[in-house]
Amino acid sequence: MIRAVLLLILLLLFAVACTRHASGSTLVIEIPADFNGNFVLNMGVHQATPLQKDGEEYVVTVPRNGRIETSTMLEHPKVIFRNGTSNGIWGYSESVFATGDGISTGGKVQFFVGTQKDFEAEQNKRNKSGAFPGFEPVTSGA
Repeated sequence: MIRAVLLLILLLLFAVACTRHASGSTLVIEIPADFNGNFVLNMGVHQATPLQKDGEEYVVTVPRNGRIETSTMLEHPKVIFRNGTSNGIWGYSESVFATGDGISTGGKVQFFVGTQKDFEAEQNKRNKSGAFPGFEPVTSGA
């Protein structure tokens, strides 16, 4: 009986210790009023700084260049946009990169901030270069 309890405790500790992915976490993306263009969040980047947390939420502010690299790895986060612009958020997508046995090695969150016309022009450029396929628009929330 004692062995079974100790084994159960050991298994629970092992499971908690091996949980490196923040699945189901909340990610708040703050978009400054002057931002327009592509945003890419590259996750699971070795040597990069972890994302800031505000309570239970991870918070990122979109920089001028629209790119952030972080060592933090979020799988399927609940995303909340704090959009300081009057522009829309288009083409939101999430990707998780994994080894053949399902171990996550990185991930990406990306979208476009601008007018629908600007987004379509960007998509046309990407489609000609063979990059991303078309996306459906995503409404922003606060």
